[in-house]
Amino acid sequence: MKCPFCGFKNLEGDDNCEKCGEDLAALDGVHPHDRLEKSMDRDSLRVFKLSPPILVAPDTPLQTVVEKLAQENRCVLVMERERLVGIVTERDVLFKTAELKKDLSKIPVSQIMTRDPVTLAPSDRIAYAVNKMSIGGYRHIPLVENGRPLGVVNVRDIVAYLAEMFPGLTGIHR
Repeated sequence: MKCPFCGFKNLEGDDNCEKCGEDLAALDGVHPHDRLEKSMDRDSLRVFKLSPPILVAPDTPLQTVVEKLAQENRCVLVMERERLVGIVTERDVLFKTAELKKDLSKIPVSQIMTRDPVTLAPSDRIAYAVNKMSIGGYRHIPLVENGRPLGVVNVRDIVAYLAEMFPGLTGIHR
């Protein structure tokens, strides 16, 4: 979406212009029609009961990160001096370490992390998170408030939320 205030070309669905910060949400023409759309547009990410994030430093050995991922089956956030600098998921470990062919205890997590991950605030709407995940191909998005990571919203959280919208469905029928 092109910002009408400064002309910057933003990603479709962005609520604020990346260049000037102006509010674009009112300009997207989205008007919810059914219960699901209204809930996703109304509910913020605060509805999710998130576990505290797993935090590591950039120099943490990949072996340690792999062990943490095996225990928690989530992602790991990489912090440097109280600032989120990266994210590592199970997919990152699978796809980015195969070619390394080195001892994982000697490789720092910073070598495979996704730098400067997209983040959201707990006050952001669920619809916005789904849009970001869809457009960016993300399965995990850290929630940050006042620069501090509070947790991570993932696809499983979204699917569970959607399942609650349809309580009568108990299985897939063919």
